[in-house]
Amino acid sequence: MIKKIDGKMLKAMFKKATEYLLKHKDEINALNVFPVPDGDTGSNMVATMLEGCKYLDEVEDETIDKVLNAMKNGTLMGARGNSGVILSQIVRGFVEGVPKRKKTLSPSDFLHMLKKAREVAYSAVMKPVEGTMLTVMRFIDERSEEARDIDNFNDLMDWLIKIAEEAVRVSPRLLDKLREAGVVDAGAKGLYHIFQGMKAVLEGDTEANLEVIAEKPAEELPSVVYEDLTYQYCTEYIIKVNDGNAMKHYSDVSAFLNSMGDSVVVVAQDDLLKIHVHTNNPGSVLEELLKKGELLKAKIDNMKIQHEHLVAEATEKKKMGIVAVSPGEGISKIMRSLGVDQIVPGGQTMNPSTADIRKAIEKANADVVFVFPNNPNIILAAQQAAQDIKDSEVVVIPTNTPQECLAALVNYDPEADPEEMKNVLEDSIKDIVPISVTVAVRNARLGKSKIKKGEYMVFQGKKLVAHSFDIVKALREAFKKAKAEERELLSIFTGNGFSESDLDKIKKLIEEEFENLEVEVYEGGQPHYPFLMTLE
Repeated sequence: MIKKIDGKMLKAMFKKATEYLLKHKDEINALNVFPVPDGDTGSNMVATMLEGCKYLDEVEDETIDKVLNAMKNGTLMGARGNSGVILSQIVRGFVEGVPKRKKTLSPSDFLHMLKKAREVAYSAVMKPVEGTMLTVMRFIDERSEEARDIDNFNDLMDWLIKIAEEAVRVSPRLLDKLREAGVVDAGAKGLYHIFQGMKAVLEGDTEANLEVIAEKPAEELPSVVYEDLTYQYCTEYIIKVNDGNAMKHYSDVSAFLNSMGDSVVVVAQDDLLKIHVHTNNPGSVLEELLKKGELLKAKIDNMKIQHEHLVAEATEKKKMGIVAVSPGEGISKIMRSLGVDQIVPGGQTMNPSTADIRKAIEKANADVVFVFPNNPNIILAAQQAAQDIKDSEVVVIPTNTPQECLAALVNYDPEADPEEMKNVLEDSIKDIVPISVTVAVRNARLGKSKIKKGEYMVFQGKKLVAHSFDIVKALREAFKKAKAEERELLSIFTGNGFSESDLDKIKKLIEEEFENLEVEVYEGGQPHYPFLMTLE
């Protein structure tokens, strides 16, 4: 039985708790059925804890104080969404509740710190809602007398897990939305898994694997309760205040945010103000906050679009739906904004299976589903998946690149006749020139071309049209072959690890030699290809 924990063990407990959250992220996300899609609860809690782990990794002298401060500062900076902010405040309160000059913690110290965590978390939320992770903390606080005589951490953690489990179980009784949707609270379930992870360390499992992929399958997403949204934008800002005292601004910022929207959370810590609000005027909120100091981080989500999409997905069958394979998060975001219902991660060297595509088609829940494979190696799998679907008509648009898909989506009209829409999508692809830039990883011969390792290779569709160690020379040749002087727009999608210097060279090339082209740059996030481009 472990009766004392030091900084090293506390660090291990926090990191193992993060691993357990990561393992159950999909399960927790599936419980997130609120019409306030700030991002999934599981993902937000994981992001918050992972940043805490990063800060912990920088701690060399693993004293209690230094470990606790890393936990507090890391979770504050990593907090994402309502659930992440509240979790960061639970951690903050836990840290602030530590008795002074402690080199080790006893079970009674730990319990006292959790009571402080409840106080801080509740005070950070303008209108605390029961049936959430706040309720878990309240149960622990109000029933702490039961644990007064526990003298070891093994028994204390068992008690905490029992209390968290009870709070999760009763959450639907405390919150109508949960009862209507037939689920328990996602945030409360997340805290339960955090305690489970801590228990594992006490039992000897001290090494955390934070690269783990969530393995526990999510249950089928419960039916979504539709709700009209009063405020459209989920808004989060972190401000570094000019005068160094964030608490000084807490009251007036809280009052201002409450006048601008709801779901208000304000955190004042040292010289940082972190706010979360649902509002119709994120710009006005930022303008007011900039009077206090400088902006460090910003995140704004359009909840109306996300919620309408979520509700539509979970209810009756639509007339038409779209499934698209995407190689990068940035491209996925653009695809979603253009009407894609289901994204299948994939591309060069990461081809999705027929089962992956079939599952996405089924989730699209439409009478007619258009599938964009966006890679020649995925077209066959898409066609096979289409043959397996009996309840919907599936039309595979044989796109070889994501650029072709994006060009087609611009003309997508979900209310059009499906047969006419098929013709429009196919014709849209013919109107553009997709260009892909990659770097040779070895010497090779491609047709009549000798390719040297490290050269830029430029493809038009599937055809290699230019290669050189000089990206400007390669693209100049490619643009001329594509008759870029007859085009009007060049869209550039930057990949992982792209060079800003190369991007500047490309812009200069266009400005000096293809001035007819307007240039638009987007974050694509695709691997292997530093630049994907579309000439229109």
